[in-house]
Amino acid sequence: MTMALAIRAAREEDLADIVSWTKATFEWGDYVPDRLPSWLSESDSVVLVGVDDSDRPLAVCHAVMLSVHEGWLEAARVHPAHRRAGLGSALNRAGVDWLAGRGARVVRLAIEAGNSAARSQVERLGYRQVSTWYYGRLEVDPNRRCPASYRLHPVPPGEIDAAWLFWANGDLAVGGRELMAEGWQWRRIRPEDLAQAASEGLLHQSPAGWVIVDQTPAGWLRAGWLAAELDDAPRLFDGLHDLAVDRAAEGVDIKVPGVPWVVEALTRAGTQPTEVVVYALATVSRGRP
Repeated sequence: MTMALAIRAAREEDLADIVSWTKATFEWGDYVPDRLPSWLSESDSVVLVGVDDSDRPLAVCHAVMLSVHEGWLEAARVHPAHRRAGLGSALNRAGVDWLAGRGARVVRLAIEAGNSAARSQVERLGYRQVSTWYYGRLEVDPNRRCPASYRLHPVPPGEIDAAWLFWANGDLAVGGRELMAEGWQWRRIRPEDLAQAASEGLLHQSPAGWVIVDQTPAGWLRAGWLAAELDDAPRLFDGLHDLAVDRAAEGVDIKVPGVPWVVEALTRAGTQPTEVVVYALATVSRGRP
């Protein structure tokens, strides 16, 4: 049975209530309580809540514009006592409307492959699976170093076009539907993204390929775009591990498209990859109000 509720933008006074029923969503907890304060202050972003008759939040989600025409939905949570009442679907529709009103032509979201209930829900809402990705955490062993010839170095400006063309004509671009992962958000990558990454010292290369690497506040390196071929992927991951050793990082969070040879290389590097499904919903852009 679908429950009627009002939907509005979250306010600071809602945070304590939302945190109380999101802090233990999973066995390990949840990232939502930590991210809510910053989401409220972001531009091109909104935290939506579904509230009951007393204006108490019972459901929440975050909608954000990742580019001029790409929207992203995440952090969909429903109060445990009010699940399976249609609240999540209602918030999803509201998030799509909010993003479409700001120019989004496509709205994407990601769900772990094993979460069949959430996948069924978004498929009923009209989303279609566009790609699968695998996420692995490569922990650092300071005693393991790769050969010096395969260590990663920042890419000089003259190598950006070569990196783009190599990737655009390879399996990883096709398998990932030309998307890149930025944390737990996926969007279409463009040549200017490589130029920006290079200018910030985030685009690296070795004889094994290219990779965009940044570092999280928690001290982990993070890689969500790479360009390599079948035989070279293991050495590229070795280079990522070596870079983490040099930077005294805890390890490397790596996301790769569901292309069998790169997933196998990620597994052999010492991770236990988790499959993530990226969904997309086309929407009619109404332009910014």
